[in-house]
Amino acid sequence: FPNKVFYEIKERLPVAITFVQNGNSSYPIQIDESGYFFPVNEKISYENLPIISGIPVEYIADGMSVPSAYRPLLNQLSKIAATDSSYFACLSEICVVPKSSGGYELVLIPSQSKTRVFMDRSLNIDSLEYMMVVLDVVQQLGQTISEVDLRYQSVSIR
Repeated sequence: FPNKVFYEIKERLPVAITFVQNGNSSYPIQIDESGYFFPVNEKISYENLPIISGIPVEYIADGMSVPSAYRPLLNQLSKIAATDSSYFACLSEICVVPKSSGGYELVLIPSQSKTRVFMDRSLNIDSLEYMMVVLDVVQQLGQTISEVDLRYQSVSIR
C-alpha cells in the first residue's frame, strides 16, 4: 500500500446559472460541470455564463444536483466555455423543454434578435455558429419571424 495520500481541493467553477423560486421571489444559483448547484460566488464573474431555464428545480438543498438527464447539456456548455466563452454572449437564455416521450429539446433566446430558435439536444460551437448564420439570413429577409426551427437537420421558420 502507498504510504502517502495525495488530494487536491478545487473550487467549483460554474458553467451556467439558473433561477430558483423562493416564495414570491427568485434568486440565482450556479451549476458546475457535474451538475451540482451552489450559491453565487461574488468573486467569480458570471457575465459570460448562460442562463438556463426549465430544469425542474423546486428547492435547493446542500449537495443537490440537476437530474441526470440534463448533465450532457452541462457537459456541452463546459466544452464551449473551455473553447471560447464569448459564444454565450449571443444568447440571452437557454430554455430546456421536456418532451412527452422523455428527453428534452432546447429553445435558445438570442440576445440580438426577437426570434426564438428551436434546437435538439446537441449544443456545440458549430450549432451556435449555424444559428447565428440562419438568424442573419432571417434578419435580411425583412419579415417578422418569431421562430426558427433547426431541429431535424433542416431550417423552418414561422
